[in-house]
Amino acid sequence: MARVYGIKKRLPQYGITESQVKDIIGNSELNGIIKRMDELLPSDIVMQILDSCACGSGKEFDRKCEKLDKDIGGKTLIDKINHIITIAGDFEDITLNADNTLTVTWSFIDNGKHKCECPAIVKKGIKVSDLALENYNTDNSSMPLSYCICCAGSCRRYFKLQSGIELKTKKIISSPIDSKGENPCSFVFEIIGV
Repeated sequence: MARVYGIKKRLPQYGITESQVKDIIGNSELNGIIKRMDELLPSDIVMQILDSCACGSGKEFDRKCEKLDKDIGGKTLIDKINHIITIAGDFEDITLNADNTLTVTWSFIDNGKHKCECPAIVKKGIKVSDLALENYNTDNSSMPLSYCICCAGSCRRYFKLQSGIELKTKKIISSPIDSKGENPCSFVFEIIGV
């Protein structure tokens, strides 16, 4: 997940000067950092930095994903997608689009609303997932939709481990954090090399 330390460490790797890093990090509140990144950096750099912050799931989950890739290795893309959906259950939907992109939707429902699973801290006492709560007062705590690029990066990584197919994040469609739980996590990916 995109956290202050990880972002701060990555910014210089993309040619961001020390002065610019200080401006972007500001008071170290995550929502402000993402807003300033969106304002000050080219969108492709923001995409690369946040995608590189994608959560890992742990070695056991990675092994399960890799085993699935071995089990479905010889199948067609659509057969791989259908198999992954079957295993994932109700929370994940994958659609192969006519333009050879994938739309992946993650839907975690709680009390009739979509919830965010991100445990990253926005600022003391506030997690990113809190921003999806309808009754949560977010006066200055709104999070840009671009923050969810890191979650899309996790989705992209899991899909590759499960299917052997490389994806590139193209677009974030929706998220519970910018819709107060009205919309699920939904991403569009370009399929690379298929």
